[in-house]
Parts: sequence; C-alpha cells; structure tokens
Amino acid sequence: MIDRICLSINNSCNLHCRHCNFRRSDKINDDAMLGKSEIYTILHNILHYSKKNGISSFKMGITGSGEPLFNFNIIKYINECLEDKDVDKIVTFYIITNGTLVNEDILKYLYKKKNQVTLNFSLDGYEELHNYGKEAFNKTLDGIKLYESIFHEKPVLNCTVSRQTLNNKEAVIDYFIKHNFKKINFCQLVDVEDDDLKISRLEYLSFLQFIQSKNAIVFRQNKQDKKYDCCIYGQLCGVGRTNIFVSKQGIYPCFRFYKNDEYKIGSFDAEFHEVDLNLQKLQSVKEGECYYNKYIINRREEL
Repeated sequence: MIDRICLSINNSCNLHCRHCNFRRSDKINDDAMLGKSEIYTILHNILHYSKKNGISSFKMGITGSGEPLFNFNIIKYINECLEDKDVDKIVTFYIITNGTLVNEDILKYLYKKKNQVTLNFSLDGYEELHNYGKEAFNKTLDGIKLYESIFHEKPVLNCTVSRQTLNNKEAVIDYFIKHNFKKINFCQLVDVEDDDLKISRLEYLSFLQFIQSKNAIVFRQNKQDKKYDCCIYGQLCGVGRTNIFVSKQGIYPCFRFYKNDEYKIGSFDAEFHEVDLNLQKLQSVKEGECYYNKYIINRREEL
C-alpha cells in the first residue's frame, strides 16, 4: 500500500543547477503550480485512503521540479489543512529547499510547526564542490546559519553524490564532520550524461559503505528491516509498492517518470485506491532494483 509521496507543488526555481534533471529537459512548465483547491483534494485523498486501509503513518515530501519556498503560502495551507482535517496525526511532511529563500518569518513559522514539518537543506559539501554542480553556496549557507539561530540545532542535509563527490570523498566528509553536520541524506545523482558528474549504482553503494566506516554521520541506507523507499537514497525501491510522485501534470511511479504518459498512473486528483491498482499493473522488479533503470534506461541502451 502507498504510505509515502513526493509532492511537487510548483515548477519554478530561482537557480539553474547543472545537477538538476528538470532544468536540463523540456519538463519545465511555469504554470504547473498546485492551487489550494487542488492541494485540498490531494490531502483529502491521502487521509481517506490512509484511514480506509489502517495506515497510521503517512509521509509526504514537498520536493520535485521547483523550489518549494517560492510558494510558502501553499506550504502553510498544507499545514493548516492537516491541523484541521488530520485529527489522528497520520501525515507528517518535510520540505527540501536550496536554502536561498529562507527568511526569519518562514523559519519562525516552521519552528512552531516542527512536530509536523521538517525543513531539509540541499548542500553538497564545501563551496567549490557544491558550486560545481549547483549554485549559490554562500546564500545556502546563510540560510542554514539563520535556521540554526532559530532552531538551535543543525538541519538535516540532502547531499547529491556525483563523480566529483567520489573524487573528493575525504574532503567532503571532513567538511561535514568539521561543521558538525550529522544527519545527511546522500542521494545518487541520476539522469546525467556528463562524465565528470555521472556515477554508477555500485559506485554509489560503495560510497555509502565509506560513509558508514566513518561512524560520524547518520544517513539513510539499504536495510532489509526498513520499508520500501527509493534506490536513489540507497534503500529498496518503492516503485510499484509504497511510494509515488504527485504533480499537477499527474501521478507517476517516481519523479524520473515525470511527463512520461506511458507510466502515468493517475491524474493529480485521482483517488489513491485507483492509483494503487495502477501501480500493481506495473511489471515487477526484484528487491533493490531500480524500476526506471530496468525498463527505461536499459530499453534505450538496447535500441
């Protein structure tokens, strides 16, 4: 059953990072923003599905093709709806931000709601490395420092692992340890053709083993006792099982299928039992396999 979604609330961003597969493709549509009525429908469908199927914990990530803080009014609306409708506290959510748009008002609001919503910052390491594939290191760091001044703790980071990360892995980890960042989600960079950026699945998993050997950072990894999640974060893939990507354009197995109508499993307002049935129609993969790699990337290579 579905118990986790990634929700893309907009397609707008103030940066043009080399890493970003949305920036490098034709997938951008600045009109593709979810409004309040659409958000209400999605949240209603989540709660109805969760209660009907006895799901006590449902996690939602506000992430996707745009910078979520561009539409902070929608994030506030999501929280208000959940406070009003989710009396059993089933849904929690997190936001992944590039950190350049945070301000004191946003952070003070999120601090008051910290039991409901978590703010994660995208940071790939020290300045030279971060700016190799992304942008605005100093602005991101300013946002993190402001967060620390209000929350009195370090935020969770999302670090994209690229070829440059592997080439400089000791320096990357030394940077995180030196600055006392202890909770980091290491995400494999995917869907790039640049030889100086792309890495293989095996190289990524080897990097996770290296991180584990340092014994100084808490991170997501592939553990059999965890629920299905996402191979890009090192865990078993939730495609076809528990995890979906929701956007105004529709619902897909994950963000890598975005705007691929062959794999669209519902409109944004589809009821989740219908989406669940469509998920089950997908061809199966073995545990730990990436569905997208097997049925999209491999198919391209065969042609």
